[in-house]
Amino acid sequence: MRYLYIGCIILITCFKGANADFVQSDFILWDYRDSAPGDTSLYEYHQWLLTHCETSPPPRLILYVTDPCNPDPSGTSGWLNFYNPTSGVTDSDGNLTFVGFLKQLNAVVSDVELLIDYASFSASVSPDPANSCWQGMPSGANLEPAWLPSVFSRIPNTMGWLEALMQNPILQGSNPVKAFALDPEGSGGTPEYVNLMLWLDKYKATVANPLVKALDISMTLSFEAHTLVKNCVAELPTPLATGSLWPASLWANMKTNSGVSAYFAQLQLGNGYLPWRTTTEPLLQRAYLQVYSACVAQRTAGAETSEFWRFASTNADCDCSETLTYSIQDPATIASNLVDVMQRTPAACGKGSIEASVSSKVITLTGTNSILPFMEGFTRIYLEGASGPIPSAGVWKYMLGDPPVLDTVVVSGPAQSSANISLPYKYTEISINFRAPEMTDTSPDRIILMFSAEKSGLLPFFGWGTPEMFYSFVDNFYNSTQATSDATTVYMGGSGGLPVPQNRFAVYDLKQMCDNWNVCIYGTTHCVGDGTQDGTVNTADILHGISYFGSAEPTADHDGNGVVNVQDLLLTVQNWGVCP
Repeated sequence: MRYLYIGCIILITCFKGANADFVQSDFILWDYRDSAPGDTSLYEYHQWLLTHCETSPPPRLILYVTDPCNPDPSGTSGWLNFYNPTSGVTDSDGNLTFVGFLKQLNAVVSDVELLIDYASFSASVSPDPANSCWQGMPSGANLEPAWLPSVFSRIPNTMGWLEALMQNPILQGSNPVKAFALDPEGSGGTPEYVNLMLWLDKYKATVANPLVKALDISMTLSFEAHTLVKNCVAELPTPLATGSLWPASLWANMKTNSGVSAYFAQLQLGNGYLPWRTTTEPLLQRAYLQVYSACVAQRTAGAETSEFWRFASTNADCDCSETLTYSIQDPATIASNLVDVMQRTPAACGKGSIEASVSSKVITLTGTNSILPFMEGFTRIYLEGASGPIPSAGVWKYMLGDPPVLDTVVVSGPAQSSANISLPYKYTEISINFRAPEMTDTSPDRIILMFSAEKSGLLPFFGWGTPEMFYSFVDNFYNSTQATSDATTVYMGGSGGLPVPQNRFAVYDLKQMCDNWNVCIYGTTHCVGDGTQDGTVNTADILHGISYFGSAEPTADHDGNGVVNVQDLLLTVQNWGVCP
């Protein structure tokens, strides 16, 4: 018997009471299929993934897929043999197919999302652009082609494949697929993301067969896209029709937000609904907000970087580069910092220092190697003086949309100087107020906050800490955001604060967790009992198990129950000898 520790994006999906303690077993898996085809074949990879899920079944699996007609000039990738949506449970060589994988997976995982990005059904595919490799056809090819971004022009091929898969007789009554997921990066920005959502919504309502129509649509977006997300996850109708649950501020944002203008135009045509349907379902059913953004290798003065990591990580310079190392802050501090970020309160330490001067009531900040030339528009900032914050009450506000080219700015706010001293400072690393606009009261259930376990000089995320620190942070943040009327409220509905749901947190991804948190050994095949992974189960493996007795060490936890105990030692004895 063999196990593979698979690389995945993980979502914390904990159905627990208040003050819940989050642990690894609460995680939903996103799988970007990093090692196949390449290190292993597609069928071997998914057989390993199936074994992993049978051992530790996740509540949701978000699974990256590829066009079966993807070019395979060497014949070694096996796209068609594996992803043919009309296949049986095995191919002609007796190997597992994607259909067979889903059928077996259904016994242990009840919620699967099939994930694509711009490369999955590539616009440059040749010579098979129309699903003919499996004798299929596109679906929706004549539906609003102008709405599709160029890199997603083959979405009709994706829908043809999805339709055939969902209708495969083998999967009837045993298909765990519940949603279709998109990573829209590279498609051209917010207006194109909205066009993709509109196309998929109209496709589901007017073209799709009932099995595809029943699927949710999900998308992963940046944290700063929260206003887009609130518009798209709000249930219909809008205030153009009676019975709307939209807060006034959300509707006001919709009418003036250029990023969602295409959606607004359709809502006007439909008098508060979409013209092709009168159901209340939102445009987007699942939205994953990435609560992180990488450091920029080479900053340009006068251009904002949108870096987002300082609420959680730190170093002596409050800066990042390819060669720097970092530490994770105290979990309670991180939770407090994130609340501040979401309330547009300065929480990030900045590189260098800043001096404040006042002349004729004009407040000028002059930096020394500071973040000023790279900060976001409308940043809030204060200095950390020896006797307390400067200004002593309130913060300064930078009121332009772009940062200055020079290390100096004029700000508004209290007229208080730093007495010719250049001081450390705190600022709003990203300039958002998550509480505005307000969202509909049911929207929080459709918003997932996703964090990263990556770790490098330009990825100063939670991978620099331990899993226990991350879980403790989630505990602290969740507990601090349950009250709906106090200073830590971050979600706002039309009639007041809304609690952050306990099952809507995420961490990217299992590969990063394995590599950086040492919670498992990623992508490694070994036989049960071979804790030392030398290809033989022997005395060294008994000693290995004893040394980790009582812990959760994955290389010694052979039955996958989360603790190394007598059962694991017995499995070592049972599998004695050279691994098959």
